[in-house]
Amino acid sequence: MDPTAIIIGAGPSGIAMAYKLKHTLGYENFTIFEKLDGVGGTWRLNNYPGCGCDVASHLYSFSFNLNPHWSRELCEQDEILQYIEDTVDRFDLRQFIQSSIQCIGAKWNNDRTEWEVRLKDLKTGIEFTRRANIFVSAVGGISFPRDVHFEGMDDFKGPMFHTARWDHSVKYKGKRMAVIGNGCSAAQVVPSVADHVSLVKQYARSPQWYHDRPNHVFTEGEKMAFRYIPFIIQLRRLLTFLEIDYESYVYRPTPKGIKARLQKEEEARQYIYKTAPKKYHEMLVPKFELGCKRRIADPQYLECLHKPTVELVPEGIERITEDGIVSSSGKFDKFDIIVLATGFKVSQFLTPMEIIGVDGKTLDQQWKESRGAQAYLGTFVHNFPNMAIIFGPNTFPANNSALFACEVQVDYAVKALFAPLIDKRGRVIEVQESVENRTTNVIHARLRNSVFQGNCSNWYLSEFGRNAASWPDTAASFWVATYFPKWKAFNMSGGSRLWFINTLLRNVRNTSLLTKTLVLALLAFGFRPLLSLGHFSRTTDMLRNYAVRNLIT
Repeated sequence: MDPTAIIIGAGPSGIAMAYKLKHTLGYENFTIFEKLDGVGGTWRLNNYPGCGCDVASHLYSFSFNLNPHWSRELCEQDEILQYIEDTVDRFDLRQFIQSSIQCIGAKWNNDRTEWEVRLKDLKTGIEFTRRANIFVSAVGGISFPRDVHFEGMDDFKGPMFHTARWDHSVKYKGKRMAVIGNGCSAAQVVPSVADHVSLVKQYARSPQWYHDRPNHVFTEGEKMAFRYIPFIIQLRRLLTFLEIDYESYVYRPTPKGIKARLQKEEEARQYIYKTAPKKYHEMLVPKFELGCKRRIADPQYLECLHKPTVELVPEGIERITEDGIVSSSGKFDKFDIIVLATGFKVSQFLTPMEIIGVDGKTLDQQWKESRGAQAYLGTFVHNFPNMAIIFGPNTFPANNSALFACEVQVDYAVKALFAPLIDKRGRVIEVQESVENRTTNVIHARLRNSVFQGNCSNWYLSEFGRNAASWPDTAASFWVATYFPKWKAFNMSGGSRLWFINTLLRNVRNTSLLTKTLVLALLAFGFRPLLSLGHFSRTTDMLRNYAVRNLIT
């Protein structure tokens, strides 16, 4: 009997996992629980005005479902969400997903060698437990908003909400709006509301590096080419990937990397000077290195600063009153609406689930003892057997596609965890603590002198000052590092000595019909002249009979 699996999250990571399990591994004994009311993850959660992607659409796509119909180079939230919905339906994955179910936590039962997962139905309020041999977190890094607390927040009489909890019932036409924050979401919201509000005032304590964001709209002819000309969309995707991956060299502390980074900084500086009003130049250009914070592909944010309805203030918040904001300089402004563009708890993985491992210790406590989140190649954690984390610690590509990184990690988790458990190579699989620690030390040694550890505050760094988010090399190198599992890194117990037979049979079952036909033809005709004498003939008959029994079924 196949082991059972519970996957938390039906965003891009969970969907990639479901596809891989069902269509590549031929495994269907799993359930995905999603706290939102549908699939899509961050693209369902974030639907604020102007929400979109800063990675090229053909690259920010599932490798198994390339989309020739993207409307433009960089697509908006609604189109990406529809693409994800269509992917789920095309590959019949919706049957595995239960929505509006939140995972509260999970505990490893050593006696039963399984996970006890605590869940809550958000529609009924009922809490319940489900058991599974495998537990996977696919909640992603942009799933839990980072709440901030300012003095007097509860006194404000008007609407106040995080960008990830945008209240679409609130009408902002002709209103005075404050936007607190200066990351990607703020840069998308401000130009999107600027023509509708009487004033949008942005409080931004620190600057950002901006670069141009050309957003070509694909013609019908281009879409037809993507659809009908063989390999053109794959080639475009590959070239885009390689171009972005090559740019990651500017973040390295090598002479070549530093020279390239300084050149990119100057290009970004000139772009800011050319595009933004002169009165904001001083407050817009950072003093820290390019890459210390994730740079922003400008969604016409700098241009909109020319509008009379837009104001930028390089200050923080002292307190919030019932009808406005007092900035850190003591200036008071009245507002009808306050928007919190304060980002996400990116480095607090699996928040707020309580995950308890072999020794009764929570994952959160174990990570505090190691000065921040860590996992072997971002996926496996010692003391937490039969568990995988997708988009886990130190897996974030510099500026490349997060979806690519998710698919790479899904492939790795399937090879290193699901396949050996299904094939009965082991009943319990756990990464060795020493291997996890050594690998983590190597990663952090390589990050130590990079721009990610630069002189700025960013979401890469944990409360202990350690970068728990970034992968220190190219996205391609992460693919290479995870392609072949190193079995010596894991402890396995409870397996069968004949596991390799199960592996062979599974591979045979999952072989395509065309491949099976070719193998049968080869066995029936191709080897006959060569294997026509004595025991060779009997060998041919045995192989043919085996093929008939196993390849056809």
